[in-house]
Amino acid sequence: MKFKDKYKVSTEFEDIFAFNSEEEELEHDAQILMFKFLEELEKCNSNGSKLKKKDLASAIEKSPSFISQLYSGDKLMSFNLLAKIQKAFNINFEIKAKLNFADYGEEVPASNNFNFQSEPDGFWVWMNKNADYSKSDECCDKYDKPETEITAA
Repeated sequence: MKFKDKYKVSTEFEDIFAFNSEEEELEHDAQILMFKFLEELEKCNSNGSKLKKKDLASAIEKSPSFISQLYSGDKLMSFNLLAKIQKAFNINFEIKAKLNFADYGEEVPASNNFNFQSEPDGFWVWMNKNADYSKSDECCDKYDKPETEITAA
């Protein structure tokens, strides 16, 4: 491969992950969301073995080919189907929202008492909007006090 050819590959590689329309991007996002539910279902399998598509199909009264179409992304789950899966496997899916720019390990807090602002150098700064610094620093008092020394009598 010539040096200039690597840049052609790079742009073609980027095209694989580019969407032609917003509708195409939403379809992709819906498939990813469905795959997350399927992954959580497999994690909840009580006997520890891999969940078979045939067993899933019989539990929710669908055909094995329909389940294959779900796993391949050709069909999307409906909320009714998710409810049926919950009932059939005696599980409850938990839903957590995360901001797109946030760290994927953190959940969006219930209250909006803080915001993140980007610094010019790219650092994140946490700011508490409702900070009340008039309260006692009880949590810090234990660190400020010197430890008492034990003296031998």
